[in-house]
Amino acid sequence: MNESVKVWKEISSYIEASMSTVSYEMWFGKLVPLTIENNKLILVAPLVSVKRTVDGFKDTVIKEAIEKSGTYISDIVVVLEEEAEVYKPEKEPAPIEKPVEEDNFRNVLDPSFTFDNFVVGDCNNIASSAAKAVAENPGVLYNPLFIYGGVGLGKTHIMQAIGNYILSADKNKKILYVTTEQFVNEFVDSIMKNKDNKLNKSFREKYRSADVLMIDDIQFLANKTSTQEALFHTFNDLYQNKKQIVLSSDRHPKELTFLEERLKSRFQSGLTVDITNPSVETRVAILRKKAEIKKFRVSNDVIFFIADNITSNVRELEGALLKVMFYCDLMGKECNVDVAKEALKDYIDVTTHVISIDNIVDATCTYFNIKRADIIGKKKVKNIVNARQIAIYLINDLLGIPLNGIGDYFGGRDHTTIMYARDKIGSLCKTDPLVQAQINDLRAMIQKK
Repeated sequence: MNESVKVWKEISSYIEASMSTVSYEMWFGKLVPLTIENNKLILVAPLVSVKRTVDGFKDTVIKEAIEKSGTYISDIVVVLEEEAEVYKPEKEPAPIEKPVEEDNFRNVLDPSFTFDNFVVGDCNNIASSAAKAVAENPGVLYNPLFIYGGVGLGKTHIMQAIGNYILSADKNKKILYVTTEQFVNEFVDSIMKNKDNKLNKSFREKYRSADVLMIDDIQFLANKTSTQEALFHTFNDLYQNKKQIVLSSDRHPKELTFLEERLKSRFQSGLTVDITNPSVETRVAILRKKAEIKKFRVSNDVIFFIADNITSNVRELEGALLKVMFYCDLMGKECNVDVAKEALKDYIDVTTHVISIDNIVDATCTYFNIKRADIIGKKKVKNIVNARQIAIYLINDLLGIPLNGIGDYFGGRDHTTIMYARDKIGSLCKTDPLVQAQINDLRAMIQKK
């Protein structure tokens, strides 16, 4: 099988799994793999509209598919048939065999993930400062560095920015960035295909010879006892040799209940920092930065419209901006709020009030007839504590805000206090009809606000 066809088959399988069959066939099903040049896969599109639409997915769906595929491809370039002649080789060259050492540490980092284009706000300033300190002195400060937060908030960006910064200072540094899924798959392969212990040895050498090891989404180690054992020994070896370790997760190490205690202890031995949902000011700054990078002229009205309606994470913000950009381009329309609403009509319900943490707290105060200062404050009167715990449960359930972020809102309470309130109300919802009714009433109130 032609190398470009083989690689495209692997990457496209992940793209197909991320969207509807109709959308995939309409856009990606029409692409034909041509060749591979400088680690870039060249695809031929039959129409300009197909090329434009596929290009619109490069920073989202395509990037994610490339990462999941684990191939050596760094990017996908889509060309029209009349441009294809430039890329056609007389004969596709045979792949060049690389030394194992070189292959282990080939740069899989996305060069666009840098500190310069990472927008810093109240939600991530501590994580950003810690990451820069690690990048400037790997293995010296904050080892390990553990970054946690919800989906799409920039954990991957900041991790890869560390790697790119270190490589810019020293090209010989061995930077190893992998997802937990990749780490698990390689470990399983090393067991299943083990012949004379060569693969096991290769696995150990690869991970223990890194200068910097970064593992993304460590929460996916759940129920993988043998892999946890392998990571434990890898961690110890790197740490003892003063090699930098950076980990990310969707939750604090204390909440990784499926991990062995000795691993959790190692993870918390360095610095643990969180990234929370961006404030409206940060969301506006992010959108402006993304528009600047894309060279897309967009008014403040459109920026604020998107920022007000997309509150969950950075990835969705960027996706919404891209959709507006390509809608304007394809339809030949000037970008304004009305056009943005039209472009995003299937993305957000522009007639529905956007729920915020303030909405939930205000509705809870009204429902239980208590003051806002009391529910956020330190009072421990039974009715106030009950209302506070219900508000905490609803904030976590409806907005998905990390526990530390909720704790900060409620006067700097510890994340374990917030976790207790959430779990208590969650259990009562299943067993206590009164609590069930209160939660249902509040949900209705919040949705109508």
